[in-house]
Formats: sequence, C-alpha cells, structure tokens
Amino acid sequence: MIRDIAGRQNHSVKLARKLQKKKHRRERGLLVAEGMDLLRAAVEAGADIRDVLVRRDLVGELPQALLERADDASSAAVDVGVCDPETLEYASSLGGGVDVIFTCPERAWSLGDICLGETYSVFLDGAGDPGNVGTVIRSTVAFGGGAVICSPGTADPFSPKAMRAGMGAQFVLPVVTEVAPGDLWARLRTLEEHGETVPEVWVTDPHAGDDVRSAGGAEGVIVVLGEERAGPGAEWARARRVTIPQARFDSLNVAMAGTILAYELGRSRAAASSGK
Repeated sequence: MIRDIAGRQNHSVKLARKLQKKKHRRERGLLVAEGMDLLRAAVEAGADIRDVLVRRDLVGELPQALLERADDASSAAVDVGVCDPETLEYASSLGGGVDVIFTCPERAWSLGDICLGETYSVFLDGAGDPGNVGTVIRSTVAFGGGAVICSPGTADPFSPKAMRAGMGAQFVLPVVTEVAPGDLWARLRTLEEHGETVPEVWVTDPHAGDDVRSAGGAEGVIVVLGEERAGPGAEWARARRVTIPQARFDSLNVAMAGTILAYELGRSRAAASSGK
C-alpha cells in the first residue's frame, strides 16, 4: 500500500523512531535502516521489508520489486509511506538529507549456524564504534569471509549507523551477536569432540606476532579484533598472535585493520585453491 503520511503521529514514523534504540530493536526483532542504496541492497538480498518511509519526490526511484509488493493485496504487501523531509528527519537517527527509511526483521544467527572450519570468520571483541563494526562486516563480505561474530561489548551491528557503514552486507552475511570469548572456545571444544574441523584462532596484536602477509591459513581461521586501545584481553592468551606491520606508529583503527586482514585471508585462500 502506498499512502501519504501527514505528520509525526503516524504508526510507521513512530516505529522507525523507536527502533533507533537497541532495546526496541531487540524487543521487536526488527531493524531500521536508512538510504536508497541500502534499501536496494536489502531488496536484492531478499530481505522481508515491512515499512518504508520515502520522500515524496523519490517514490519513483524505489525498487520495482518493492513497488509491486506495495500494490499486493495479500499479507506479503509492504507499506510505503510518502513523507515530507521534516517528517523523515524526525524519524531518522542519521541527520539531514535522509531520503528513505525502512524496517525489516533482523536475522537471528547462532554459532551453530556457521561452518567455522571451512573459511575465515571475524570475532569483534569490544569494538565500540558502530561505523567500524559495519565496515568490518562489509570487508568480510567483499573478501569471501564466512561470518562476523560480536562480543557482548561490541557495538550493535544492526544499528542504523552500522547498517549504513555495512551498505547491505548484514543482509548477506551471518552476523552473530552476544557471543562471549568463553562461548566461542566452548564451541570449538565441541567441534573437536565431534571430530569436526576446528579453526585456528588468531588474535591481532599491533606490536608482536606473525606477519599476517605470510601467516598462511588453515582451512578455517577465526581472527579476533579487539578494542583499539586495550586490545584483546586475557581470554585470547592461547590464540596465535598476528600483526600488520606498520612503518611508523600504530595508526590503524578496527575498520582499517579488519579490512587488511580480510583481504589477506581472502587472498591466501584464493591462492591455495588455485594451487599457487
């Protein structure tokens, strides 16, 4: 259904505004995201779009598949609300210039859904910036990673800012949240007990460790990126240390380090598969 929205008291506007907070996203199992490019990525990935708020002059730019669902009379129909810029800005968390806001269910993943021994995954341990989290997810998709796993202290990978930074990567990659380091180690012990492939665990260290460019790669790798100042904690003492050599000083944030590591792991796996 496509309809005009006159003001801020509309249900879809109030819902989008509520979903800016993690508490309400978790309660409802929904995420909210902003931007036409992100909406197109969600539609292409087959996300179940529920509500769309769009600026009046941009209705014609909505994905055709979405417009067709808006005309559908069944329960699968999507609700498209046509708004003025002021109403959209009220519903937004990202500030001026917003063109479209949409909601859809957040995919719930668990460690058991991921084949950890088959490719590389990234574990974010206390990464507090949602932009960095979204960028790491995007880089993991770009270079063939299998999943991103987030500790309880990591910024919500489904927040509007993380979604914007991920540019739709969250719709195509398993992203597991609220996994403590102990939970991961327990999962690896279970894999070992069942005779399944157990991935190596690498932890990034800006000062010491094996050069990631020559570290090679097992069949499966979990690379741990910690909080930028403190770094990974004692829970990772038994993990293999890897480092990204830098010319002068520690200048890489989590997003930059994650992108370099994703590239190197993707490159080494591609070389191994081609026999080089």
